[in-house]
Amino acid sequence: MSGSGRFLPQTRRLAVLVPPGVQLVGVVGFYEVFDAVNRILASRGRAPAYDLRLAGIEDRTPSASGLALHTGPVDAVEAAHTVVVCGTLEDTAHTDPRLLAAVDRLARTAERVVSLCVGAFVLGELGWLDGRRCTTHWLELERLRARFPLARVEPDAIFTEDGPVLTSAGATAGIDLALHMVRLDLGPRMALAVARVLVMFAQRPGGQSQFGSALRIRPGTDERLQRLVSRVLNDPGGDHTIDALAASVGMSPRHFARVFRAETGETPAAFVSRARVEAAQRALAQSDAPIPTIAEDCGFGTPETLRRTFQRVVGVSPSAWRERFRA
Repeated sequence: MSGSGRFLPQTRRLAVLVPPGVQLVGVVGFYEVFDAVNRILASRGRAPAYDLRLAGIEDRTPSASGLALHTGPVDAVEAAHTVVVCGTLEDTAHTDPRLLAAVDRLARTAERVVSLCVGAFVLGELGWLDGRRCTTHWLELERLRARFPLARVEPDAIFTEDGPVLTSAGATAGIDLALHMVRLDLGPRMALAVARVLVMFAQRPGGQSQFGSALRIRPGTDERLQRLVSRVLNDPGGDHTIDALAASVGMSPRHFARVFRAETGETPAAFVSRARVEAAQRALAQSDAPIPTIAEDCGFGTPETLRRTFQRVVGVSPSAWRERFRA
């Protein structure tokens, strides 16, 4: 990314491309951040910082919830400082030649190329993710990694920035990314002012592991390992040392560790830690059990081990997570 766009007063055109089946919360939340900047500047008697263009393949773009957005034609957008691809629940939209052509045309001259949620698949199709750090919704991380093996997929990031390419996790993570972009363009004070107006975190604590499972089994994984994984998930507090796991599938510990990492993408110890953290998340959200009991039941042994592992994997403490997500 060139440095010419940072902390300068010129108006930046943001072309927000909306495919059919878009998630409204992703579009509206992201869009509102930049509109809030313009409103704050207007209250100070200053010119807007962003020229916002909501564009679609058609004039009326249906959303995933059934509500429709009135979008301007993307062909009418001649150029943009930042081109943004929103996420959609329609898989075919990611390979729609009309959308790909529109993004490709605008991205060639844009200073920034941005995806929200599964909009990352569109950037991947066009080669923008090759060799770059990126992310998407936690449910789609493995699919993104499998489809674009040259991409450096970050499993826990709320958003990423790698050169001119920025990507966000799930739909509402686009708001976090938008605030980051405002911080780059206009400085931290403006980003904080927008966060206060919208009553949200200026910087969200933790990564996206706090919202969902990072445990994923790749298609075609050895059946013995699939059964082992299921056993660990169903009994996270059991004896899951590498020796015990290796013996259960009839392998030596060293060979088992190599096979497990090759098949799943992580070490046995990392997998067991994640399985136990996920079990602790369920217990924290769905029960009144004290933390020492949860630590024992989930295989951590002590509350301190639970706290350290939970903080490392999720990014927040068990007590903070319980306050945030307790049913």
